[in-house]
Amino acid sequence: MSARVQSKAFRLIAALITLVVFIAVVEVAVRIIGIDSYFQNRFFVLNRALDYPEVFKKDQQLFWRLRPDRTVTSNFFEGKSYRINSVGLRGDEIARPKTKKRILLLGNSCTFGWGVTDEQTYGRQLEMFLQDEYEVVNAGVPGYSSLQGIRFLKQELLDLQPDIITIMFAWNDHWAASNQIPDKDQQFPPVIVLTIQNQLSRLHSYRLLKKALLTQMEQNPDSLWDRDSVVYRVSAQDFADNLAEICRTCTDRGITPILVTSPAPSLDRYGQKRPFAPAVRFHHVYNLQTREVAEMLDIALVDAAVELDQHGDVYDDLRHDFIHFNARGHRIIAELLARKIRELESL
Repeated sequence: MSARVQSKAFRLIAALITLVVFIAVVEVAVRIIGIDSYFQNRFFVLNRALDYPEVFKKDQQLFWRLRPDRTVTSNFFEGKSYRINSVGLRGDEIARPKTKKRILLLGNSCTFGWGVTDEQTYGRQLEMFLQDEYEVVNAGVPGYSSLQGIRFLKQELLDLQPDIITIMFAWNDHWAASNQIPDKDQQFPPVIVLTIQNQLSRLHSYRLLKKALLTQMEQNPDSLWDRDSVVYRVSAQDFADNLAEICRTCTDRGITPILVTSPAPSLDRYGQKRPFAPAVRFHHVYNLQTREVAEMLDIALVDAAVELDQHGDVYDDLRHDFIHFNARGHRIIAELLARKIRELESL
């Protein structure tokens, strides 16, 4: 090797070492100082969930998924802890092969059980009401739309051999779309790029740089609540089509689908002028679509939205969270599902 080549190689190695040391110093400094490196964007798919790498990792088809095999305590979960099993779902490990009939709960953070313990989720309480005759698998993932639900079901969840699948979506479907691009048209980078990003996202310094860049690019969030012009993650018609596809996928495989409407606070009870009132009114449009799909396809329906609307004790703090019902709400839904399953068994 010539002296000139050796000199270039030495300079390259020195530059790489310098870069690594610099990144390490910045990383240590950011962690010690405690700078908030989380980008608080409320809108998916450029979502703040992806800036919590202890909870989520990026996925080309699903956009994001829960990191498997860990108990997570995170700012994203507001300090609460959740057990994620080796399949990447909330709860205990799933029996392989299954030893009893299996119910799979497909949905978003409401199904996941945001804010409640594992024992309080409607999945765990449903097991109790059915007296352990069924194994219930909680496949709810925070932030998921019905489109992600279809993809998750077809790519992975059917392998779990469920006998019954409950389906509850809506809130994330009518959330404002990232960059005005609906879920069905979102394009994620190649797998190799996502793998690198998933690794880099563990670095606070990387997240801080990303936060600085995205903050400059972000649209004013308040403008995205304009119900006349905003593009939704999933339109009302696409939502209905997605639910129908999920149901047909189930029935084609001998699986019993049960559609579940998504609860929302009662405006009559809590006030028509609440800040969340426009979102709740629009939410009813998606619940109407759920009912219509159930009627059109002759699919079993549990109208949880109507039932919870009659109760004044299923939301703890509407100023803080008007989407996620509490343990009392989960128990009511579990009772409704248990009753519907017993009814279907008797047919």
